[in-house]
Amino acid sequence: MDRTSLTGARDADIILIDFASALRRSELAALTLADLDIRPHGLLLTARRSKTDQEGRGHVVGVVHGQHAATDPIAALHHSLNRRGHTPGPLFVNLRTGHLTHDPIHGDGIARMLKRRATAAGLSAERITGHSLRSGHATTAALAGVSIEKIAAQTRHRHLSTLLERYIRPIDALQHTTSGDLGL
Repeated sequence: MDRTSLTGARDADIILIDFASALRRSELAALTLADLDIRPHGLLLTARRSKTDQEGRGHVVGVVHGQHAATDPIAALHHSLNRRGHTPGPLFVNLRTGHLTHDPIHGDGIARMLKRRATAAGLSAERITGHSLRSGHATTAALAGVSIEKIAAQTRHRHLSTLLERYIRPIDALQHTTSGDLGL
């Protein structure tokens, strides 16, 4: 991904911020500059409305600096803001003919971009969806030994069973299978 181009930089920002925050694609697409609270140790993102918050009370999600310069979501966002400017409006916008628009990207646009980027990276885009980064966050955190409660606090899952059944258990099944003991 050429992160010196507007498209590459925007796509990298979306991927890094979404993976780090575990926001739903609709929440990510709805972010505006006013929803950012940049702090010395990271970033607070306010998701103003979501699938589980139809009343619009809002949820604050934290993102800290990455350990590596190339994958630090906060650093990527700072570069993006320098390019975008600090004019109020949508954080992530559509691009047309290589130029930034003032139109917010839509959740479906994020899903299409992820499929394009997966294909360009040599991965099968068949199983990539707009939900993949959120799911990947939960899965990677579980593999790293993060508690289910801490993962649920980040992903804002109301029901731990959803998190367990759809994200964590499939990994657990591979770690606890006896199929490797069958002598096949």
